Amino acid sequence: MKTPKNKIKHELTKLWTGELVAVISFWICLFIFKKWLISTKMLISVIYQLAVLSLILIQGSIYWLILLKRLSTPQFAVTNTKKIYSILKIVDFILLCLGIPIIILNYVNVTVMISAIFILAFAVIEWINYYKIRLSYSYNPLVLLRRIKNRKLPKGRLAKEISDR
Repeated sequence: MKTPKNKIKHELTKLWTGELVAVISFWICLFIFKKWLISTKMLISVIYQLAVLSLILIQGSIYWLILLKRLSTPQFAVTNTKKIYSILKIVDFILLCLGIPIIILNYVNVTVMISAIFILAFAVIEWINYYKIRLSYSYNPLVLLRRIKNRKLPKGRLAKEISDR
């Protein structure tokens, strides 16, 4: 039987490795489907969005890894985490805002535009999940919808850490 600390360790390990696996998977998919991105504009439109999404996911992965380390060293990187992630929150927001103009300026066809918008939307959702409100609760999407309806969406773990509470 797992102890509560082992359960937390297992969950944090799944989170940090899952984010990294997602980033690797997305880039592998890009290289597989790159042959259909036949122009520089198409590549820019998709690669920019994927780079921003990857940046946010890697930040999340590192954060979960920091929390894992804190299980054995409770004060590990507490001061630096708040400072660094407060800056990253702003940088990420600016990069996300630049996503739409990049899609518009590099428009070639609807399929690439929709793909780029989808990737950007995923990045926005991840940013909100990390820096604003927690959007992930269970595999059942009805849990999230119920929380939205009842206006019971708490801050995410990282958002709590970098805010003044």
